[in-house]
Amino acid sequence: MQEILLAAFSVISSLLIVFGLVLLGWYLVWKFFLSRFRFVRELLGGMSESSSVNDLKNGRSRIKKVRRD
Repeated sequence: MQEILLAAFSVISSLLIVFGLVLLGWYLVWKFFLSRFRFVRELLGGMSESSSVNDLKNGRSRIKKVRRD
């Protein structure tokens, strides 16, 4: 009986560790890479009116001027 409980505890704790590492990895990738892309932020619902206004103020989305020579 003790062996079964130990095996079940090992499996559950292993799954929790793997799940925690996956969440940590996703958070780090989001923080350092994916949050830079507006499309990904829109997919995850992170876009609001104020963030698009801030993007315009910061000059991230600029309208390209056409050169007429």
